[in-house]
Amino acid sequence: MTKRVILTGATGFIGRQTIPFLLRRGFEVHALIVKNTTRILGSEIRCHQVDIFDYKAVSRICKELKAEYLLHLAWQGGANERMTSPENLSWVEASLNLVQAFSKNGGSRIVLAGSCAEYNWQYGYCSENLTPTEPESLYGECKSSLHKLTYKFCQNQGIHYSNGRIFFVSGPSEAENRLVPYITKSLLMDQKAEIKHSNRIRDYLNVTDVADALVTLLHSSVEGPVNIGSGQPTSLGELANLIGKKMHKPELIALNTAEESDNKAPIVLADITRLQNELGWKPKYDLENGIEATIQWWKKQNQIMINK
Repeated sequence: MTKRVILTGATGFIGRQTIPFLLRRGFEVHALIVKNTTRILGSEIRCHQVDIFDYKAVSRICKELKAEYLLHLAWQGGANERMTSPENLSWVEASLNLVQAFSKNGGSRIVLAGSCAEYNWQYGYCSENLTPTEPESLYGECKSSLHKLTYKFCQNQGIHYSNGRIFFVSGPSEAENRLVPYITKSLLMDQKAEIKHSNRIRDYLNVTDVADALVTLLHSSVEGPVNIGSGQPTSLGELANLIGKKMHKPELIALNTAEESDNKAPIVLADITRLQNELGWKPKYDLENGIEATIQWWKKQNQIMINK
């Protein structure tokens, strides 16, 4: 029997990485895209030019496809703007419309891309069942609200639902203004990379593993929120020094270890008990080989630019 899935955010940092895992699991992938990107995504999936904010078009495609699965990854772009953008509210509304249209047409399994920003970071160690969802940002509040509304809706409709709460991600194709690309590109140009808040501890996972975990969650019967992270604490200084070491330019790493007056979220770490025990999932990359793969990707991109 064909396992038909509607995928949103297919051209995004995480979304494009989910496609090989979906195909491997035997899914028939239908990507909702704004522009024709079949050439980028490959011919093995079926692309539909549908604006998620066009509610009638979303309703039509859900009625046409009658998909059993929905993997909804699309959201407001631009990591810095995302935290405060009023567009977050529009994304909640559009996502709820998509969930409803999907459910009306035979849908039975939904996985939404959640975020560690849903948690109160002052607790440090984030557990799905214990840590309060008291977001500081508008983005986190919108993600948390979407989860709660979808959870109740799916319970009433008899739809299986899970929220993959993604922590910190690095890997190929990450936005250039993010930490790992910033450090890597600076060193490629023999420029110093200054790392602010280098004592902050975060939970990083390679984007390929994040994609694999999301598809594993989609293919399972696990319900509710599930943290997607490594469970391994890494300070921003350690991360930067690792990149410096791998690129043989440790002298270009400049760490700012000054204490922060507000002591803002010194630790954000995922409890991955559900991910490990209920899904039986393990990452393929550790921090070191994940960073190595990312550096090699950026070196290749840099060489392409030089040769143009």
